[in-house]
Amino acid sequence: MAYSREYLESLRKSEKPTEEFRLVVQKLADKVFANQVLTSAEEQFVCGTIERLKNAKNQRDINIHEHKSCNNYVFRNRYLLYFNDLNGDKPVYDFDGEIIEKRKKADIDFLQKEYENWFNDIEGKMSGNELINYVAQETIYQIKELNKYCDILVIGANRKEYLRKSLVLHGKYIYLIVKEYFQEIGKNEIVIQLDERKILIDGFTYVHTMFRHFAEGIKEHQFTKSYHFDKNIGFKAIPNFLSDAINCFKSLPQSKSFNNRDLHFIFNDKIYLLWVRPFSKYIKGNIKVDYLRVQTFYPVDNQKDLLRIKDFSGFRTNCRFKYLLKDD
Repeated sequence: MAYSREYLESLRKSEKPTEEFRLVVQKLADKVFANQVLTSAEEQFVCGTIERLKNAKNQRDINIHEHKSCNNYVFRNRYLLYFNDLNGDKPVYDFDGEIIEKRKKADIDFLQKEYENWFNDIEGKMSGNELINYVAQETIYQIKELNKYCDILVIGANRKEYLRKSLVLHGKYIYLIVKEYFQEIGKNEIVIQLDERKILIDGFTYVHTMFRHFAEGIKEHQFTKSYHFDKNIGFKAIPNFLSDAINCFKSLPQSKSFNNRDLHFIFNDKIYLLWVRPFSKYIKGNIKVDYLRVQTFYPVDNQKDLLRIKDFSGFRTNCRFKYLLKDD
C-alpha cells in the first residue's frame, strides 16, 4: 500500500527523526535502489533524503540521476532551484550552501535537455494521456501569446528563446504537481452536485488555473492577468479549495438560481471570481453526461470588474466564504 502525501508530510514535520520516519525512509529507499515505481508523494519524500546522504568522509556519494525512481524528484528540485535563473548566472543555494560551478553547469545542462525532450513530447501531438494533453494545449497557447508579445516589443531571439524555455519547463512542473494531486485522491476528477447541475473540477481546471494565474514572475507576456498571492490557497491542492468554495455556496438558498456562468466570493477579505462553462463527455457505457466545468478562478483587481459587482449583495455563510450575488 502506498503512503499518502499527508502522512509523509506529517513524518517530515517532526522536530526530530522518529523510528517510524527511519523505517519509512528505509522501505522507500529500498524501492528506489531496486528501480521500483513510487507514487509522486513517495518520490518527493524519499529522494531528497537519499540525495543528501553522506559517507564516512562526510561526502555525498550517491548520484541521484542514476536512479530512475527519482527522475521526477530531480526535475522538480532543479526546476525550483533555477526557475528564475535558467542560465545559472546568479548564485544558487541548496541545503549544502552555494552550489559550485561544476554542479551548477550540470544542473543547467540537465534542465536544457528536459526542456528539449518535453517540448518534443508535447509539440503538435495528442497522446493517450489526458493530463499531458491539457498541459500541451495550454503550453502551445502560451507560446503563441509569447510570440505576439515578443513581436510587439521587438524582443531579441535569445531572450525570446529563454522565455519559451521557461514556459515549457513550467508546464512540465505543473504537470507533475497536478499528477501528484489526482494520484493522491485516487481519481482524475471531482464532481459536485449543485441541484440538477454537476460541477466538474478536473485536470483542465487545475492546469488552466496554474498557467494563467500563478507564478507571475515568469510570465511577463501575461501582464493583463491577475495572480494569486494568498498562501492559504495552496497551489498543491487547488481542487480542494474550489470544492470548499462550491460546497459552501450550496448552503445558500440563492445557489438554486446559480447563473451557470460565474461566481464571486470573498476569502480572507479578497474578492475572487470563479468561471464555469458547459462541458460534456461520455462515460462507461457510452453515456453522455453534461457538466459545468470549472475553467479557472482568480482574484478580482481590475477596476472594470470591480465596478460591475459594486451593487451585488453580500451573503455570509457558516464556512469561510462570503458570496457576492446580483439581486434578482
